[in-house]
Order: sequence, then structure tokens, then C-alpha cells
Amino acid sequence: MEHFNHILFPVDMSEACAAFAPLVRSIACRTGAHLTLLNTLELPSSYESYAIALTNWIDIRSMMREQRDQFTAFHKERFAGLPGVNHVYRRGDPAQHILEYAKKHQIDLIMIPTGGVGTLRRMLIGSITAKVLHDADCPVWTTAHSPQQPFTERLSRILCAINFDEENQTLIQYANALASTFGAQLRFLNVVDVGESWATRHFEGEFVARLASEARQHFNTLLEPNEQQAEIAVRSGDIAHSVRREAVEWNADLVVIGRGVLAEPLGRLRSETYKIIRESACSVVSVVGA
Repeated sequence: MEHFNHILFPVDMSEACAAFAPLVRSIACRTGAHLTLLNTLELPSSYESYAIALTNWIDIRSMMREQRDQFTAFHKERFAGLPGVNHVYRRGDPAQHILEYAKKHQIDLIMIPTGGVGTLRRMLIGSITAKVLHDADCPVWTTAHSPQQPFTERLSRILCAINFDEENQTLIQYANALASTFGAQLRFLNVVDVGESWATRHFEGEFVARLASEARQHFNTLLEPNEQQAEIAVRSGDIAHSVRREAVEWNADLVVIGRGVLAEPLGRLRSETYKIIRESACSVVSVVGA
């Protein structure tokens, strides 16, 4: 698949990272993509300025050797036998190194779990992941780890949530390529953002129904004839909650969304990116420029 030539997997040896590794390996195997593991030793912000002084208090060399050994063990344990795997070690700001490496080496996909664990996944995205989501030029595949809900390697149902603007074709083509690569069932979702208040549900039903009908007609103009076999769903309410609810009820394995922020009303879905990722019950691929 042309979208998966080179995958970057930032590794910090955390529980979430270890749980995410089998899915990363599975995607690399199934797409034939080259895989790079990137580990960064995050040093104190004052290290570069006061390296000699800090070295007297912190055994930096021992820290580096220990983390390198852990990184090598992580690589061997979870990616043994997988050809074309490269592992890269850096020191400094993890987010900066992830972004720089992705740009320099033309990474097609960054796979990184969020920082949330258990119920915390609905309250935060790790600062490194948030920075990557904000600045990366390529798609980012992420999900929060929960011990009660481990990552699944199955990709049989893909839900693509889109809004109607001039760049939707990029997102539609990406979702179709994913579905084709993994032999997955594809469903397109549009959310009519009217809130979830009692008044909206009970007194604006006809208005919402009309918006939903217009959305379905718009879908028909967006999809190519060979894409119209995909299912179409139109829902109303809060965007992030509606995407989550649809994914749960349809038992989706992956949600595909656009990433970025627009000022125009038609860009509303994009401004919901972080919230959708925090709320999602499954993996999310966010596609930049879509």
C-alpha cells in the first residue's frame, strides 16, 4: 500500500507502548512497510547549558547505557524475526526528535499510544503525543491503552468520520485504501452538530432530519461509483460523543478522521480531533490535510 512505505514507532518502554507493539508489528507485516523504532532519552532542560555541573550529580552515561539496553531488549523481544526493522536512539526532546525524523525520512505513518491509562484516557492526551498530533505532516495512528480493553490486531470494520469541505477526497481515498488493504468493511459517518440537549432532541427533530437528508445527498456526490458500496451513516449530536457511540455500536476496530483546525464552520469536525481521540474506544488514524 503506497500509504505505508515507512512506519515510525516511538518507543518509551511504557506499559502502553508494550501493549501497542503487537499491533505495530501486525500493521508492518500486513503492509510490507519498513519499520523504525525511535527511543529518546529525555534529559533535563538545563542539561545542554550545565552539562558539566549536572554530570557531577547525575550519571548521564549510566542512564544512557541502561536505556539503550532496555531499548535493545524491547526491540529483540517484540520485533524478532521481522525484516527491515531499524532502531534509532536519540537524546533530548522526544517530540522534537519524532517530528524531525518523520520529516527527514519521509515517514508515511507515526504509530504512538496516548498517555491516558484506564479512565484517564478520557481526560488527557500525553504531551508528546499532543505535540506530534499538532505538528506532524503525516497521518498519526494512536489510541489510549486500557488494561480492560487491549489493542486489537483485527481490522475488519473501519469507520471514517468526515465533514463536508473541499478536502474530503483525501480522507475518503485514505479510508478506502485502508479498507482495501485489510479487507475491512467501511462505513462513512457524518455528524450533524446540533448538540445533545433535551430541547434539541425533542423540538428540532424535523430540522435535524432535514439536515441528515442533505448530508446523505452530499455523500452521494462525494463518493465514486466504486466507493458507494460503503455504508453511510448520518447522526446528530455532539461530534466526539457521536463518533464514539457509532464506533462502539458498530463494533469498529479503527476510526479514521481528518486532522487540523479551520476557522470556517465546515471545519468544525477538525477542531474536535483531540476530543475524538480521547473519547475513542478503539484506534484512531488522523489524516493531515483532510
